[in-house]
Parts: sequence; C-alpha cells; structure tokens
Amino acid sequence: MPEFRYNVLTGEWVIIATERAKRPMEFAQTIPPSRLPALDPACPFCPGNERCTSQEVDRLERTPGVWQTRTIKNKFPALQDSLQPRRTGDIFCTHIDGFGIHEVIIDAPRHDCGITQMPPEDIECLLHAYRRRYRVHELDARVKHIIIFKNNGEKAGSSLIHPHSQLIAIPIVSGQIEQRVATTRNYRRACGRCLMCDMLHEELEANQRIIYQNEHFVSFMPYAALSSFHTWIFPTCHHAHFGRLEDDAIPALADVLSRVLKAQERLLNHPDFNLVVRSAPVDCDDRDYHWYMSIIPRLTKTAGFEIGSNIYINGSLPEQNALELRNIIDVLDMVR
Repeated sequence: MPEFRYNVLTGEWVIIATERAKRPMEFAQTIPPSRLPALDPACPFCPGNERCTSQEVDRLERTPGVWQTRTIKNKFPALQDSLQPRRTGDIFCTHIDGFGIHEVIIDAPRHDCGITQMPPEDIECLLHAYRRRYRVHELDARVKHIIIFKNNGEKAGSSLIHPHSQLIAIPIVSGQIEQRVATTRNYRRACGRCLMCDMLHEELEANQRIIYQNEHFVSFMPYAALSSFHTWIFPTCHHAHFGRLEDDAIPALADVLSRVLKAQERLLNHPDFNLVVRSAPVDCDDRDYHWYMSIIPRLTKTAGFEIGSNIYINGSLPEQNALELRNIIDVLDMVR
C-alpha cells in the first residue's frame, strides 16, 4: 500500500509506492562500464597532459613530484571569480553580478580508477583535497556557501570520464538551504538540541535503515528518501561545517564512503550517481546545522508530477534498500 512520508529536516513529502518498484537487478545499466585505459593520451586530466588544463590552484602528493589529486580552475565556469557580488534591482528584478569560484578536483591520476576502485588511502587523499579547498574559500568574505559534489556518469551530469569532483563557492544561500537551517535553528531553540543529532540517535535506536557505521560516521537511508537507495552519511560528532572535519575522522569517512559506494555498485550494477557534501552556509552558527554527505544513484528520472508538486515518488522501501546494502557489505567483507 502506498504511503506519504515526511522528512522533518528538508520539509519535503515523499510518496513511497512499492507497487511501482523494480527489483534491484532491474535497475542495472543497459550498457556495462567500458574497459578504460589506465592512461588516456587524449584526456586532459591524465598525468602528462597538465598543460591542457586551466590554471592549477592546488595539488596533493604522497610521493614528491607525483601528484595524487590536482585542483584546477574550471575551464568552463558557471560563475567568475573576477567579478564582485554587487546587488542591484528591486523586489521583482533582483540582480547580483555572477561572482563565484568554480574548481575541478581531479580525484586521482589513473583514468580508469573511479572512487569505487580506489584504495582507502586514495579516498583519504581526495577527502583531504575537499577539505583544503573548502577551508581556503570559507575565508573569502564574498563567499556565503560552498558546495562540493561529484557527478559520476552521464546520467549524473558528468561530461568527462576521468574521475573528478567539483567545488562551487557562491555569494548567496539558496532557499532550500535557508529553510533547512531555519528548521534546525527552530528545533534547537525549542528543544535545546540539534535536530540532526536527534535524528541520528533515533535512526540508531530503530536500526531499520542503518547501512554501515564506524566510530565517526553512520550511513543510513532517510525515512523519507527521495529516491531508491538515496543514502546519507552523518558524522557522529556535531559540526555544521565540513571544513571542521578533523584529521582522525578522515580515514573513517573514507571507510564508510568506500563500503557504501562499492555495495551500491555491486547491487545496482555500476549506477551513475551524484555525491554531495551538504555543509552549512559559511556564516551559519555551528549549533544550527549538522553537515553530512548525500549519495543519490540515478536510477529514475524526474517527471511531471515531481516538477509540478515537488513531491517525489520513491518506488522502493528505504528499510528494504538498507537491508540489501547491509547484506552486500557483509558479503564484500567476507571476500576481502
């Protein structure tokens, strides 16, 4: 029987309609992943082709002279860092000059090594790169919000095969984020606690949608997941800003991220996906948010009902999805 579920954090309603569901193996990609070379001479992100990319602004090396991650300015930026966020207009026609910082983080040197194939130490290095760039841009007084994301595959919006992520820093805060901060702030003022910490406590108590946990992070399916296998990763230590991620927590985040993505890859047959770091606005009070990661496998398409109502239809049960991923993680652990 279908049901409406409400997400207390996002303020969104979701329809859970399992009668429309497909079995996980039917979500499989019709075209299997290509066998890629370790190095593609035509790829601008591969080692040896550094001259083909736009300005490099950062790199991380484990071996001197050999980069593990590179951060470059996006060659086709959505916004321009040379502008100032000058605001003009009136209530009906508000205008802000298109200031923003748009960077590409090249995840690893190998052309054929996506995040699901990376060893933990490579994922740790990538997370260090994410944090380094976040910390740089949060110091810019023009920046109000920083979004770090990964579009993996064509259905997720990626235009290049070589594994990479992106960062966009902008001078505004979207209505979606403002609403979430307002929700968590109002909850704190009413209850004296963090809404998202309490949400995590309830998920751990119920233990129905937990996928995997370690000392520092918990991965689970939201009660009102927008789509099939939509997954959240919450830090157990409260911080509003991703930039506060501590050194000793990075290996734990790499661990949970690797396990969840590999389980989704195995169960769903290499789905395209989006990964987003959901961090608070730069000037947000640390008490009024709790940063997390969101992983969204691109298994279905947004259609007219979703666009018209802003209510998504999820064709599967989050509790069942979580159980399936837990089982896959157990299997993968046995063959390690």
